[in-house]
Amino acid sequence: MKKQRIVATGLCLLSAAICASSQGLFESVQTDSSTAQSSTSVAAKPVDFSGYVKGAVFGGYSSAHDLTIFGAYGQAAAVLDAQKANVGKLHAEVRLNAGKDRGNEAVNCDVREAWGALDPAGFNLKVGRQIIVWGRADAVNPTNNITPKNELVLSSENDDSRLGNELVYADKKIGCSSIQGIWVPYYRADVIPINSSIMPAGISLKDPVYPDMKFRNGGYALRWELNAPSVDGSLSYFNGYATLPGFNYSLDATGMSLVPTAYRMQVFGGDVSSAIGSVGLRAELAVKVPYDRSDDKIYIPQSYGQAVVGVDKSIGNWSVLLQYSGLYVIDYKKVADPVLTDPSDPIELQIYGAGLAKANMERMNRLFTGTSDELSHSVTANVQWNTMHETLHFKLAGLYNFTTNEYAVVPGASYDVADAVCLSVGGRYLEGDKGSMSHLVSNLMSTVYAELKLSF
Repeated sequence: MKKQRIVATGLCLLSAAICASSQGLFESVQTDSSTAQSSTSVAAKPVDFSGYVKGAVFGGYSSAHDLTIFGAYGQAAAVLDAQKANVGKLHAEVRLNAGKDRGNEAVNCDVREAWGALDPAGFNLKVGRQIIVWGRADAVNPTNNITPKNELVLSSENDDSRLGNELVYADKKIGCSSIQGIWVPYYRADVIPINSSIMPAGISLKDPVYPDMKFRNGGYALRWELNAPSVDGSLSYFNGYATLPGFNYSLDATGMSLVPTAYRMQVFGGDVSSAIGSVGLRAELAVKVPYDRSDDKIYIPQSYGQAVVGVDKSIGNWSVLLQYSGLYVIDYKKVADPVLTDPSDPIELQIYGAGLAKANMERMNRLFTGTSDELSHSVTANVQWNTMHETLHFKLAGLYNFTTNEYAVVPGASYDVADAVCLSVGGRYLEGDKGSMSHLVSNLMSTVYAELKLSF
């Protein structure tokens, strides 16, 4: 009966999303790169070398609510593309970083992507470190479960939050559609948006429990994609470990320790995009079904479904996108606190304390997955304006959750000083009711920045 309810929920969400359909005009903001990456003929030259150099400074509030410098750094990036017609392609992007990041020295070399691809007669095989993004919605992408993210990254570009991972990717074109397959041999987790500065006294963060590199721990995904003249869409399936781990815990004489712990899940998804006249329409949905959910494994969430529908339009130099997102938790149960009947009984006090810790940890896990309520809904918006002969760009993005009263505001402006030279300023502010996820991480993730970038 439980499986029937899950399947029924998925079919209902899929029907609603397909009826809403969509094709975005903000695809430059959120690109379905699995399609873009499947082609190996993007460059006219056999070898192409590009990159950039940039410097940036970020500020915000500390945990004591004092104005502080979060980070300042210089970054140099080099991108190499090499291809041989009808054979394949090589791609690599390497970034060198030096500076400070939230008080820590940040001097490192980041191999963001490095892969090789073979492309014989319409079949594409790609192996190496890759960034693959699924979904046609903007900002909220429930079908995008392959690529981990670092939401704490200090950058003006949202794409920089994505982390490359070792993958084996293959696709085969069949008419106006394609079939794609991905194997994820190695688990790479999201960077958890939490650190010692926002941890209460007596609570520490322990080393994570992640799957080792055994074959059975690998993840895999399948996707059928349609690219027709009037509509684009896809159906997808993912079976692997969620990039955002849950939190297990342990208790001892010194207090409580949080243990980030990975869990495996299945995701049944779909997305679609189209247009009616000059109005773009888009929709995306997913039903997520974790394995081994039980009352003892509080780090594993309940099964849930999430759907996103949106419209976008361009009016002169203005571009506007509005989206609605709804999330429904299947077999939802409220977290119940234990009851203490005899405060003088030391054994009962111990049992009560353990039960209270478990209840609080389950609430925290629900905050991170957005499943605190049985049904929650939110709206996102993205407005952009280009002026001064397309050299001055303004943007304002925002999110509001009607269920939890959480919100985020992301303003920004950039000016093309000269060819390939851009000056950017902006920020991000998150907040919500006390006890909400946004309130918890507000000081950690709210920033303002200034950045100068030279591309070549």
